[in-house]
Amino acid sequence: MKVSFVTCDVFTNRPFTGNPLLVVPDAAGLATEEMQAIAREINYSESTFVLPAQDPRHAYLQRTFVPVREIPYAGHPTVGTAMVMSWLGRLGSARDLTIEVGFGPLRLKLDGANGAATRVTMEQGTPSWGDEIEDVELLGKLASATSAPYDDLLGPLKPRVVSTGNRFLIVPLGGVASLAATALDPRILALVEEALDVVGVYLFAFAANGRIRARSFCPGAGVPEDPATGSAAGPLGVYLAVNHAFPGGVPHFTIDQGLEMGRPSEIEVEVLLGGSPSRPTGVLVSGSAVKMMEGTLDL
Repeated sequence: MKVSFVTCDVFTNRPFTGNPLLVVPDAAGLATEEMQAIAREINYSESTFVLPAQDPRHAYLQRTFVPVREIPYAGHPTVGTAMVMSWLGRLGSARDLTIEVGFGPLRLKLDGANGAATRVTMEQGTPSWGDEIEDVELLGKLASATSAPYDDLLGPLKPRVVSTGNRFLIVPLGGVASLAATALDPRILALVEEALDVVGVYLFAFAANGRIRARSFCPGAGVPEDPATGSAAGPLGVYLAVNHAFPGGVPHFTIDQGLEMGRPSEIEVEVLLGGSPSRPTGVLVSGSAVKMMEGTLDL
């Protein structure tokens, strides 16, 4: 059995940067076990498999796998898959569409001309967030797991779990130097992930240029460090809204991620505030991608 695939680098417009993704645009003949085996073989942070939508009004159903399991969805796979489907001519002239992911329908907007998308904006799931984490033992494990300065975890901004589809622990650090110096201890971080039931930990710092620098560690998902994490960028936007901490006071900002890995990525985030700045109603995450490879897998 031959399975066609396309790979792309996402949240970038340059090859060999951003976050790599494998997309199987015709996955109807694959069993779940085969999808997982492909994701493990390719060993990217995520791989996606496109199936016919259950609702005929929707463009397609997207299944997303990390190397060790299936997850409801993720950010760079959603952007990259839509770009690939557009490049292949599967979306026609549609610019506003709805796809299906693990938690339900997800709305996308495509920018570009002549049927080929150049940028995708996704409207992520309903925001939810927990209380600030002040448990001394848990903060100590987090500091040990990431080598983050313990004092940074004590405020004025404190870690908290936020979700717009995937649950992430959002962790503010005191500066870019502290962020760059972080180093993962996957054994200890796995205990933190389990205790909080999160996909991973998203550390960030405010940069001097008005942007935000971030790093993402998800060892429990088989991803020690991720160069661009759209499903954590949305929760970061919600976190900043709840804490009244937008850079420049504006609910629209850019995240630079992956620099420490040599795969610089850019993620745009816009938070929808509704009637109350401290009660965000939604979040938009957008970015681009470049095609890298096309080929077939022999199963």
